[in-house]
Amino acid sequence: MGKRAPSALLALACLTAAGAARAEADDATGNEHYSLRAELGLEVDTNAHRTEIVTGADNPPLVTSPVERLVVAGTLSDVIADGQAVMMSATAAGKLFDAPAARDENVAIAQSSLAWQEALGGSKTLTLSGAYYEAFQAQSTNLVDASERRDFRSLAPSAQLAFAPAERWDLALGLGYRSFEFKPDRDDDFTAPTATLESRWLPVGAGTADWEVSAGAAFEDRTFGGPALTNNCAGTTQAIFACSGPDTRHDQFLMTHLDLTRVGQVLTGVGYAFHDNRSNSYGETVLRHFFTARFAAPLPGGLTLAARAELLLAFYSQPVVIGQIQPGSFSSVESIDDENRSSLRVDLSRALGDRLRVVMRYTFYANEIANAAPISYRRQTLLLSLAGLLEK
Repeated sequence: MGKRAPSALLALACLTAAGAARAEADDATGNEHYSLRAELGLEVDTNAHRTEIVTGADNPPLVTSPVERLVVAGTLSDVIADGQAVMMSATAAGKLFDAPAARDENVAIAQSSLAWQEALGGSKTLTLSGAYYEAFQAQSTNLVDASERRDFRSLAPSAQLAFAPAERWDLALGLGYRSFEFKPDRDDDFTAPTATLESRWLPVGAGTADWEVSAGAAFEDRTFGGPALTNNCAGTTQAIFACSGPDTRHDQFLMTHLDLTRVGQVLTGVGYAFHDNRSNSYGETVLRHFFTARFAAPLPGGLTLAARAELLLAFYSQPVVIGQIQPGSFSSVESIDDENRSSLRVDLSRALGDRLRVVMRYTFYANEIANAAPISYRRQTLLLSLAGLLEK
């Protein structure tokens, strides 16, 4: 499903951490905090290759496969000096597909971040941070699958200034840089200076419920490693085909979001996000609208229900390219589980003591295209996992 840009996520995370660090600085007896989380799960994936079905084309079969998943993640934060704090996190994870036809989808990820924060006086804090994410996917003998492997590396250093213009209102301004390497096709590498603005407002709670309003924007000016696509290809007049042109691909990617959350005995939330990607590569200029709804509540028997729905409407300025004379037009993601799709996710979980929790998760994905192409996409996953948490 569509996500905000990594720079926007990092800005929001640092904004939240800024408040936590200020609280830690006031508590000289409890500066160091850590958590260690491990999760082991078994999943069934009905579309392991994330195959789209094109009307009238010779489509490959959908592959269903059981999947083993493992995640180990840790965080550490500490106030190291008066007004100074550090925050670190690291994650290692993997997915193993059992079906022989899906084993080229086996993937491992490594993710880490490091941030140093200093209080500048008053409510102002300066945060210098860096984020690393890398996916390692198995080699494929199928040329189509090989060109679409989610095998990439992302590096994103940034600097952020957070402050409080008024009581219960936080702002954060950030500048950074992103380097993205798409290992199957280096033409789809890109580098991008980034800018972010995040705001969070906590209005006075009504009764036992708390409200939070968050909004933000992020911009990436992406310069790619390969050429922009054009539909002026020698020997073809069909718009569905594209080929490499004389110019380097350049995208200007703007993302905004607005979210309203109510937290009480029942959590509810709604949100809207807008993505505007303007590209000189044929078929890559697109407007995306994301509408989200969230819900979580306790159930009898110690169960917890959580659900999230996301509706995506996508509008392309040119006909969507469903064939290419030369490879290209990779749409980068930051997580192996993210998809630019409409989706519905439902979690049912129960604690098994203080440190263990069992989780059952169902997710449904549908294709993102709203206006332009005879393409359909369906994918469902069902996950049963056991998660353990150790923290201080």
